[in-house]
Amino acid sequence: MALFQVIKFDGPAHVLVWKYPKSDVTTGSQLVVGPAQEAVFVRGGAICDMLGPGTHTLDTDNLPLLAALVNLPFGRKTPFQAEVFFVNRLDVLNVKWGTARHIQLQDPVYRIVVPLRAFGQYGVRVVDSARFLAHLAGSGGAYTTQDLTDYFRGAMGSHVVEELSRCLLEEGICFLEANAHLTEIAGRVSRALEPFFTEYGIQLVNFSITSINAPEDYPSVRKLREALDRRQEMDLLQFSYQQDRSFDVLEKAAQDLGPGGDAAGLGVGAALGSVLSGMVKEAVRPAEQGGSAGFCAACGAALSPGDLFCSRCGRRAAAESPRCPGCGAPVQPGSRFCGKCGQALNR
Repeated sequence: MALFQVIKFDGPAHVLVWKYPKSDVTTGSQLVVGPAQEAVFVRGGAICDMLGPGTHTLDTDNLPLLAALVNLPFGRKTPFQAEVFFVNRLDVLNVKWGTARHIQLQDPVYRIVVPLRAFGQYGVRVVDSARFLAHLAGSGGAYTTQDLTDYFRGAMGSHVVEELSRCLLEEGICFLEANAHLTEIAGRVSRALEPFFTEYGIQLVNFSITSINAPEDYPSVRKLREALDRRQEMDLLQFSYQQDRSFDVLEKAAQDLGPGGDAAGLGVGAALGSVLSGMVKEAVRPAEQGGSAGFCAACGAALSPGDLFCSRCGRRAAAESPRCPGCGAPVQPGSRFCGKCGQALNR
C-alpha cells in the first residue's frame, strides 16, 4: 500500500452520497473535497469526523475523533481502517410529487364529497451530512437523487394530503377555486413539511403546487360545477335565492294547472307578474339618478317615478309631493326634519 493517497470524489454528478472505494487510509494522505461537498469519516458504523471543501492533509489535528478512536500516534504516517463518504450538498431541484390516489374530501363551501388529486414539485438540500447519512444513505456505495425521490414519494404524498385537506377545510376554500390560491396553499403545506424533512438532515426548498383537480365525469364534481355556474348566473343577474325559488314555484304551479286553469291560472299569472314587476323595479332602482318621486300624502309610502296611485293605500298620488323649503328635496308627510339637509320643517 502506498504511503500517500489522494482521496477525492469520483462519482457521477447525480449522486448525493458516494463512498470512497478503499477503506484503508493513511495519515498524511491528501483529501480533496469539492465545492458544496462534505467528507464524512465512519468507523465501525459510527460517524466520526467531517471535513468541508478544500484540500486537507489527514492527521490527528483534523481527525481528532477518529484519532482518539483508533489511538493514532502523533507525527507518524500510520495506516488505519475507515470509510470515507462524500456528501453532495447542492440543491436537488425539480423533484416531482403527486397524490397516489384521489382524496375523498368534503368541499367546505358546498358540503359535497369530491375526489381530489394534487401535483407539484419541490427541491431539497442536504444541510446535516451526518444525519442524512445515518438515516438515508446507510453504508451503501452510492445514494442517488432517484433513490431520494423514490424514498420520499410515498411519505410526501401522505403528508401533503393531510395538510392540503386541513388547509382547504380551515380556510373554507372550494376546490373549484383552489387553483387561484396555489401559492398560499403551497406556503402552508411547505411549512408543515419542514419538520419532517429536518429529521433526515434535509432542507425543503421551492415547494410548489401546480394543480388541484378532480375527474370531470365524477357525479359530485358535475353537481358542484352546476351549482357554481348557477350561483354565478344569479350574481350576474342580481337575483336573490328567494327570487329564483319564486320563479321555480310559479313555473311549477303554472305547469300543474295546465291550459284549463281558468281563474286560478289568472291568479298564478298575476303573482308571476308581481314577481317580475318587483324584480324590474329592483334592477332599475340603482340606475335612477333622481331617487324617489316623493311620498304618498295619505300614508307616507315612497312613490316611484311615474306612479299615479300609491302602491300601499291605493290613493291617487298628488301632483306634487311636499318638499323641503331649504333644499327642495321631497319629504315624507309628518316628518319634522329634512332627511337630506336636516332643516326643521314647519308642520
